[in-house]
Amino acid sequence: MQKFLEKNRWVVLIAAVLVWSCTNFPSLWAVFQADAAAAYGITLEESAMLFPMCTVFFGISSIIGGRLQDKFPPNVVSSIGAIIMAIGVIMLSVFREGTSVLTIYLGFCLPFGGGCGFIFPAVSASIMKWYADKKGFAMGLSLALSSGILVFLTYISKYLLNTWGIQKTFLVYGIIFMIVTVSCTLILVNPTREYIQEKLAISHSKSNEIKTQETEIVDFTSVEMLKTKQFYLLFIAAIFSVPAYMLIAPSIVTLGIQRGLSESLAVSSVAVATGVSAIGKFIIPTVSDKIGRKRSAVIFTILATIFSVLLMKATGISMLVIYSAFVFAHSGWTTLISPFVTDLFGTSNAGANMGIISLYSTIASLGSSFILAMLAPILGPSAAHIIGIVGISITVLLVSMIDTNTAKLK
Repeated sequence: MQKFLEKNRWVVLIAAVLVWSCTNFPSLWAVFQADAAAAYGITLEESAMLFPMCTVFFGISSIIGGRLQDKFPPNVVSSIGAIIMAIGVIMLSVFREGTSVLTIYLGFCLPFGGGCGFIFPAVSASIMKWYADKKGFAMGLSLALSSGILVFLTYISKYLLNTWGIQKTFLVYGIIFMIVTVSCTLILVNPTREYIQEKLAISHSKSNEIKTQETEIVDFTSVEMLKTKQFYLLFIAAIFSVPAYMLIAPSIVTLGIQRGLSESLAVSSVAVATGVSAIGKFIIPTVSDKIGRKRSAVIFTILATIFSVLLMKATGISMLVIYSAFVFAHSGWTTLISPFVTDLFGTSNAGANMGIISLYSTIASLGSSFILAMLAPILGPSAAHIIGIVGISITVLLVSMIDTNTAKLK
């Protein structure tokens, strides 16, 4: 398989696209939120919380999955995660009215998020290694195409809900996800060290003045990484960027209806935003290969901040447009995190290092929910927007402080 992938590394990208399409299932939750609340007898707020709770378990599991990925073949670790993840979706078809929220957390969020935590470091590290010369492009393209698939899944999901009902829809998705993800993750193997060095040399030869510091790659162990200021600046920046998206996205359909959109347009906002997200995930990381990871991160987090402010008062069609612009900038920034980690800390321990950095999603998910619950009575209906704006503004400041020349630390 290794020799085959050396000549056909595009296969790794195709596999990643299909896997990401399945693991991004919570991004569709706005379509399922109301139906799930009615089917399980929980509130809309409790239903919306299933999205961040998946992220909580994902972040915790990513540390374990990342370390295993550096010790065992990535296809073994990610295939185990794929099975666990799919079981979580299938469990949603078992729940009925009267199911407690805690049961749903343990039956769905834990296996789904935990399984994704095994998958993400393995697939991400494979992409970074096979495309060491085009990390931003490869990561961006794979995530962009998977987001494009989610556009179609948005409408397919609505059709299946109306035709089959929520339980049967979840059962079908779970079975399909298991078949697709296990099939794709089984092909993932690591390239040789010589192959990675060859691709890095190509990348360095194409570097311009702007990228000089970012292309001086050295390998850090996880312990060494945790001793650097760069890690904490990137880690905390990632944490503060999450609320701007996570506190709004799960409820965007109901929020759109409240602000004057028809139900069909509100549902379409999920598909439109997903499509725009796909574009952002491709364009922004690809641009970062040319102008540098840090510069790109600063530019697009600033834009995300501006759009967050405008979104707070937007109504009707303008809300749809501004939300899409925000998702474009925000999704591009989050896609930069994985290549940023390998730029700063190398590829040898990429799985473990990306697993650790992924913990930001757990901390951010728990923190976002706690802070929203605490400040909502004070800030009122705009609480989610205000918290998101403050958070993404802090992200801009922290990213601008990152010194990309980690070579001097070795």
